[in-house]
Amino acid sequence: MSLRDRLKPILKVLKTASLWGSGGFFVAYHIRQTCKSIDSIVNTRVLESEKKQTAEYIYIDDPTYTLTLKMEQDRQSRQSVGLARIWKSLKHSLAWKLLWLCRHGNKEQRNIALEQLAAFKNNKSWDCLKLAQALDKNTAVLLARTRGADLRYFLPPPIHVRRAALTTELLSFKLKDIIVAAQSVNPHSCIQHFLSKYFTNVQEQAMEADSIPIKPDRITERDLCLLCLDALHHHISLFHTKEYNDDISAKTVINLGLLPKLAELMLRYRNDVELDMAILRIFTVLSVHSGLLTDFFQNGLIGELSRLLRSKDVRLSSSAAVCLANLSGEYCYRPGLYLLHPIYRTTTPPSCDTLLVHGLRGGVFVTWRQRDRKCAEPIGIIDVTISDIDCDPCEEKGTDKNKYLDPDLQQVMEDLIELEDEALLSEVEVVLHDLPIEAKREKAGSYDYAANKKRLALIQEEQDRCNYTFCWPKDWLPKDCDNLRIMGVNYWSTLSEWLERCPLQTADIAVRAADLAPALIDAGVGSKNTPVVWLTHSMGGLIAKQVLIESAQSKDPESQNLSINTKAIFFYSTPHKGSSLATMPRAAAAVLWPSSDVRQLQVNSPVLLDLHNTFIKFADMFGWETISFAETMPTLVTAFKVPIRFVESVSADLGRGAFYQLPLDHLSICKPATRQSVLYTTLLEVIQKVTANDVEMVSYSNPFVQYLVELLWRLLRSKAKRMLDTFDDTQSNEGLRWFEQILLESFTDDFTD
Repeated sequence: MSLRDRLKPILKVLKTASLWGSGGFFVAYHIRQTCKSIDSIVNTRVLESEKKQTAEYIYIDDPTYTLTLKMEQDRQSRQSVGLARIWKSLKHSLAWKLLWLCRHGNKEQRNIALEQLAAFKNNKSWDCLKLAQALDKNTAVLLARTRGADLRYFLPPPIHVRRAALTTELLSFKLKDIIVAAQSVNPHSCIQHFLSKYFTNVQEQAMEADSIPIKPDRITERDLCLLCLDALHHHISLFHTKEYNDDISAKTVINLGLLPKLAELMLRYRNDVELDMAILRIFTVLSVHSGLLTDFFQNGLIGELSRLLRSKDVRLSSSAAVCLANLSGEYCYRPGLYLLHPIYRTTTPPSCDTLLVHGLRGGVFVTWRQRDRKCAEPIGIIDVTISDIDCDPCEEKGTDKNKYLDPDLQQVMEDLIELEDEALLSEVEVVLHDLPIEAKREKAGSYDYAANKKRLALIQEEQDRCNYTFCWPKDWLPKDCDNLRIMGVNYWSTLSEWLERCPLQTADIAVRAADLAPALIDAGVGSKNTPVVWLTHSMGGLIAKQVLIESAQSKDPESQNLSINTKAIFFYSTPHKGSSLATMPRAAAAVLWPSSDVRQLQVNSPVLLDLHNTFIKFADMFGWETISFAETMPTLVTAFKVPIRFVESVSADLGRGAFYQLPLDHLSICKPATRQSVLYTTLLEVIQKVTANDVEMVSYSNPFVQYLVELLWRLLRSKAKRMLDTFDDTQSNEGLRWFEQILLESFTDDFTD
């Protein structure tokens, strides 16, 4: 065989390989060019961005879905092994059974189940999200008011609301459309003035351009939204009615989707106190209609209210507490009532209802704040002047100083220091702050401080000076009295007609009292024989007197309970016989132009004198305890520091009950500096006496008989107290045994629906 014949097969293989190789290279080249062209047109990172998105959850209100999900969880838990499986099974089974009890259990079981659900800690996010999917609206609103509940238990606002919050779309014009719709059903001059001032020529600009006209440059979008919220609140509060079907303004704004837009606004301006407060004012009006719970729940607002309930700002927390209490149906707090304490749910009935009523140009969080600290003046029972350099009394002190490793030795040293302090204080005279200049009709009593009480007074004074409060009844009274319910009353008032005001907000004392009385009845004040104590400042005392008179004269049993259960009224510089501010000379009145609120406080006005005499008659009839405080110093008004004496001592004296004149002005008369102030200690003594339900014993001339009667009474009271404590312990033990039974059933799976 020749060489050519030998190379022929090899050449054939090379020809075939080169043919296939060139063809493959040609195809690969074109595939690569095609991929480059596709990459230049299509963004392949879209899938990666989609993977980065958080999972979205949809609420499914279907019992079969819940049952299927529970069966799948039980199957997965049985497949796992070990101690982790046991704890995981117990935790999930217990959570589902507690959730079942929240829906179907009785009142006691529901309260215990809610407390246990709120007590779950260190939960994973997916655990909380699954529980949020299973929560119904009624359980969610109750859990939102329970102390310690995880905020992840509540569904966030819907996905379309959250996506809208990330855009730059102007919300102010959406709110404007809602205002215009509310104005069309209930026209009001204030709303018309607002629209013409901030949205002038909007329609003309909209016709000239295809898009929404830009907002004015002189005001930001956030401030414009804030003004729109104030206008909405003003409108719906003016035309508010208790029945939802009759509240046309509320129905209009709800149907136009106000709640989703407010949820979007809260997400867009997170942790903005002013916007949150403006939104909460609207919620307090709408939440009176408990039927709107479904709308609040579906828009994710229950979780937002629970978040604001934990705010350190007392305005936000009290307003959120009112909204949740209204939506849950437990109470009905009408607009103008603030629930100050307790803001969380409690199963214990209140031992006393304490009401705060401010005066002219006042407010719940303005009138009842602690007295402002002044470095050049003494505040407290230590009569010294603090220098301007050492103005801050709350400097951090070293806590590690004089610490011992042995805890027993540390306790012994602290006891020795306490004994030394008490020995030193036993020889020191303690004078209460705000010592009255003059006192009338004061009950006889001992004001001597023991050494241990002096020491506690010094500790309390230091704490109060360091922890300033914007509402001293809310922060101080619960520390010294248990189971109090404290509410504040807000109403609009003005001093001069020169200030802008709504023409529909002008009302006299009788009209304000007529509006306040049904609001207190709806809130359950005075019901179930709960004692009531009033704290009133300036004109607020006149409103409280009118409310009590109308209650005493009413034939309605619910209204009568208010006067029957009222035990004490505190008047802080109340003009019972009028104020000199209302009787100014004609020339001064022409310049200042006093408002109708001021003009009705004329000195020796027939209306005020008739109100005063009628109140005295009913106070004697019902046995109301009255305590009055009067100012003796002028109040510096305006930037020019003009001294004005608002209420004279003669007018502030009710003529009945204890009466004190203090070296304070009109604004400071209701603001104690510390808990050692006479303004607070007098109130505390009355509330403790009211809540103790002490029975006045008949006095005997024979001291031996009197001693035996008092001894027998003390023995009976101590025996009754022991029986009540035993009964409470038994009830508590039964509740614990019932909860332990749930824990056992969580392992045995014999819990039946």
